Amino acid sequence: MVKMYRSMFVLAAASAAVYLTVLDLPAQEEKKTLEEKPRFKRRDDSSDEELRKQLQLIPEVGLDQVGASYVLTYLQKLTMNQPMGKPAATPPADIGVRFYKQFTQQMKRPDLASLPWRTVGESQLGKEAAEGLHVYSVNLRSCMQRAVPARDIRPDVDKMKEFMFKADRLGQKPLQWNKPECVPTLAQMLQTENTSLRTMLVEILAKIEGKEAGVVLAQRSVFDLSPQVREKAVEALAMRPRKEFQKVLLDGLRWPWQPAVDHAAEAIVGLQIKEVTPDLIALLKEPDPKLPYTKEVKGEKASYVNEVVRVNHLSNCLLCHAPSLSKDDLVRGRIPIPGQEMPPLYYAKQTGQFVRADTTFLQQDFSLVQPVANPGKWPGQQRFDYMLRERRATTPEIKLLQGLQKEKKLNDPYAQRDAVLFALREITGRNPGSRPEDWLPLLNPIEKKTNP
Repeated sequence: MVKMYRSMFVLAAASAAVYLTVLDLPAQEEKKTLEEKPRFKRRDDSSDEELRKQLQLIPEVGLDQVGASYVLTYLQKLTMNQPMGKPAATPPADIGVRFYKQFTQQMKRPDLASLPWRTVGESQLGKEAAEGLHVYSVNLRSCMQRAVPARDIRPDVDKMKEFMFKADRLGQKPLQWNKPECVPTLAQMLQTENTSLRTMLVEILAKIEGKEAGVVLAQRSVFDLSPQVREKAVEALAMRPRKEFQKVLLDGLRWPWQPAVDHAAEAIVGLQIKEVTPDLIALLKEPDPKLPYTKEVKGEKASYVNEVVRVNHLSNCLLCHAPSLSKDDLVRGRIPIPGQEMPPLYYAKQTGQFVRADTTFLQQDFSLVQPVANPGKWPGQQRFDYMLRERRATTPEIKLLQGLQKEKKLNDPYAQRDAVLFALREITGRNPGSRPEDWLPLLNPIEKKTNP
C-alpha cells in the first residue's frame, strides 16, 4: 500500500523597515521618453536554454499521473448518478487539495503539502473578473489556433496580431486587448509560448494602463528565460509609475533561485531606481535566502526554508482548481485522463470531467514547458508551474546553518548579496564597501514630524 501511495506522488527533496532617506540621490521619479531607454548591464549571461536546464532540476511536488487518476476516479464515483430519487453528491471545491494533504500525511511527508495555498477569499474570482477571463481566454486560444501556418506547430506572430486586433472578414470587431481585465488571460496563456509570442505579450502589456500590467511586466523582467524578452519588459517598465512594480523587483532579490535575483538587480539598475537604495542597504543585513531561518508559528518556534518547487500542470488540475459540474460554469477546462491520449483541443471537449479556472488554490510565480521523462500517452513536453514555498527545514539544513554560525561564516560573501551590491553600486555610482555599515553614511534619518 505504501508503495502505491509513493507512486501517486512526485517526491521532492522581511526585514525590519528602514526609515531612511538617501543623501544626494533624488527621490523624484524622472519622466522617461521613448528615446531614454534603460541601460542594461548584465550579471547573468546564461542563455534561455541554460536557464531552462537549471529549472528542470527544481524539485517536483504534487500529483503524478497515477495520483491524478485516483483523484479523478474518486470524483467520478462521487458525482455519478445515485439510486432513484437520490441526487448526485456535490464534491467540495477543494476536493483535490484535501485528497493531496490526506495522503501526504499518510505517507508521513507533510513537507510535500507545504505549498503557497491561496486563502478562501483569494482563490475565487468575482463574477466580472471570471467573465472576462472566460471571454478573453476562448478568443485568444482561437487566435492562436488560426495563426498556426500549414506544416508548422508554432503560431505566426503577425497573423496572431491580425486576428487579435483587426476586424474579421465579416467586419466583426475584435476584442479590446488594451484593458486591464485582459491581463490575467494574456499572462497565463502566453508566458509558456515561444520567444516571439512572449515578446508580443510584453508589447501588448506595455500599452495597457494600470498596476496589473505593470506587475506582469516586472515578473517577465525577473522570470523570463530570454534576455531579449527581459530587456523589452524593462524598457516597457521605464514608461510606467514605479509604484506599480517596485515591490516585485525587491521581492525578486529575495528568491533562492539566483538567476531571478540577478535579473531583478539588472532591472533595478536598468531603470535606475535610486529610491530603493535604503531597501537594498537593508537587504545587505539579511542572511543568504537559501539558508534556514527561525520563526514562531502558533506559539511554536521552528526552522523554515524558502524553496522553489514545480508542479506538473496536466496532472494537477484538481489540485489547483475546483471541479466543474455545470456546462454553464465559466472558464471550464477538461481534465486530461491519465493513460489516454490527449485529443487535439482537449480544452474544448464537451464530455468528461472538468475544472473551473475561476477558482485557483495555488499561487504560481511563473510557468514553463519542460520535457517529461515518462509521459506515457501524454505529450513529451508539458507545462510546469513554478512557485516559491515555505517549508520546515530538514535536519541536514539546520546542521549546515549551525555549522556556519559556529564558524562565524554567515556573513561571508554569497551570490544574493553580490547582486544587491551590484545594484547599489550601479544606481549610486559609489563603492564604499561590501558591509551594510559601509553604506550607512549615504543615508539620513527621516525628520520626524511633530505637532505644533
